[in-house]
Amino acid sequence: MYYNWASDPEVTRYLTWQPHKSVEETAEILQQWEAGYSKNEFYQWAIELNDIEQPIGSISVVSLNEDVQSAELGYCIGKSWWHQGYTTEAVEAVIRFLMAEVGAGRVWSQHDVANPNSGEVMKKAGMDYEGTLRQSLKDNQGIVDSAIYAKISHVALDEEPEEEDQTSGASVTKVMAEDGTMKNVISDDTMEYVGILAKLELSPEEAEAAKKDMEDMLDYIDLLNELDTTGIEPMSHVFPIENVFREDVVTNGDGSADTLKNAPEQKDGGFKVPKTIGE
Repeated sequence: MYYNWASDPEVTRYLTWQPHKSVEETAEILQQWEAGYSKNEFYQWAIELNDIEQPIGSISVVSLNEDVQSAELGYCIGKSWWHQGYTTEAVEAVIRFLMAEVGAGRVWSQHDVANPNSGEVMKKAGMDYEGTLRQSLKDNQGIVDSAIYAKISHVALDEEPEEEDQTSGASVTKVMAEDGTMKNVISDDTMEYVGILAKLELSPEEAEAAKKDMEDMLDYIDLLNELDTTGIEPMSHVFPIENVFREDVVTNGDGSADTLKNAPEQKDGGFKVPKTIGE
């Protein structure tokens, strides 16, 4: 923990605690965590990378509100493992646990607006952007604006869950844009999956441009779905055209006899030509 993330000032830049100055300080924190496991409301996990069998970060419930069944998440990960999807995977797993096992109806998190990468993790983990609270958070940068993201349990609201377009781990989620409308957001995993299906090797710039085009198309489809089509029968063409068939009757023949009249030599109803192979 100390060497992989807790002592790195870049990791703690937008967090609420200072980097650890010694291994002993980290050991003391770990002892406090171990003691906390005796309490039912204490939730603290390590993010472990199987390949090296070492913890590379941590994720925890930093606040609980049982009255509204709400749990706030906090997390961090070592710099060597940034932008590789590990944090998103951990957040998704903890959200599933809190909703299925603990009974949380709302799991939320917040980040310094100067740290948008943390917001990307929240969005990819299925959280929706709820808004920004001005001057509401104090971290190592001072008093800052805080962006709020949350995932709501449909079971807690007694609602049917919205369908999520998923194919082999790829996903499309919806987030609220600054203008208040819901926009489609395609994950990087989806773009990778589409590239595999289409046998395309896209550069990062090409993949980003393609993702933007696909998101715009999905947004337009959502717009079309809002149209009232009550009483309108489905159609396969914009014009009422029907196929007109004629009888399949030969009228002028195939003309092969007239064609063969021009052949210098004929054989078996065809042109006879000199051999070009096998001589």
